[in-house]
Amino acid sequence: MSREANPLHSEGLGGTEKRITDIQERVTGFATTIKDKATEFGDSVAQSVDRQRENAARGLDVAASGLHEGAGSAAKAAHGVADGMKSTASYLRSHSFEAMGSDIVEVCRRHPTQALLSAAALGFLLGRAVRR
Repeated sequence: MSREANPLHSEGLGGTEKRITDIQERVTGFATTIKDKATEFGDSVAQSVDRQRENAARGLDVAASGLHEGAGSAAKAAHGVADGMKSTASYLRSHSFEAMGSDIVEVCRRHPTQALLSAAALGFLLGRAVRR
């Protein structure tokens, strides 16, 4: 290719630098747009989870009340489960989504082996559920 036919030589260095600057600005703008969209999505998910906390807590309370009403040999086990559900319902009501995230990080730092095993088990169960 001759010097005159090559667009880099015909524009000169100033033209090439301008094109590079234009490309950099486009990439920066695109990256900013992606970052903003990801932030909006994360905020939307966090708000949705916060709205659902009360519904989940109410459902746990109803289920726990039903278990407490049970009788027979399984009643003791049912009461233990019901107490755990009530405790979970109380926790959901009193903690924000961000606070729950902080609590999870703290527990994972204190018990890393159990956290990894739990994550693996949860991943396995989710994978099985998605496949069906």
